[in-house]
Amino acid sequence: MSDFISDFKMFERTPYEQPDTRAITELVMRGVKEEEKVYGPVFTIKVIGYALRLVSKYSGEAPPEDIKTLDQLTEYLLSKKDKFPPHWAVLWAQFVTEKKLEGARGAGTRFMNMGITQRVLESDGDVRLKKIDIDYVLKTLHKTIVGMKVAPLEMGYKKNEDESIDILYRNCYFLDACKLALDEGLLKRQDGRMVCSIFALVCHYLKIGTGYEWDYIISKFEKPNCIAKCFMI
Repeated sequence: MSDFISDFKMFERTPYEQPDTRAITELVMRGVKEEEKVYGPVFTIKVIGYALRLVSKYSGEAPPEDIKTLDQLTEYLLSKKDKFPPHWAVLWAQFVTEKKLEGARGAGTRFMNMGITQRVLESDGDVRLKKIDIDYVLKTLHKTIVGMKVAPLEMGYKKNEDESIDILYRNCYFLDACKLALDEGLLKRQDGRMVCSIFALVCHYLKIGTGYEWDYIISKFEKPNCIAKCFMI
């Protein structure tokens, strides 16, 4: 392990090399369903269209015309998982749709991340009942997402003197999808900072566990490491 990584307190590696395809696809789709509440049915229509278009591009197959709901889209994407990762298609379609409807990533993204966090909390209810303990909150989060089979292969954190926390993901399963979106100018928040739903999940979870608002800034985005500084605001 490099000196750089040794600065982080690492959790045990997941017992699986890749997340459960259905579990991670449904988790991202949960966020999209929450975001529909911001924009209405047009959001769902566009997400479906963009996701089908992306899969068609990589599979070489014409997209079906009878998919009208996000649940139907989920099943179709899972049936094509050997052609293209379903969760990539959903995430990219969400990025494109929000960009088209909003012009900049803002309220819609917050609703998406809140929806994802709520799904994680449904698998664990204890964190909200404990006293403020960063180690406990992050340990609980990691245990929960490992149990859901959506955790990255390796995850760690480092507490800083200014009370911020550096969060490390190694070999994140969204990295290539994020690079695709970044190349198309889709991963910018209104203030120009890069967006990441995984780090946003950590911040929402920290908020629930500590009672304080948290935000993040991505400081490293390259294989195999993604790092963000999470801080109270």
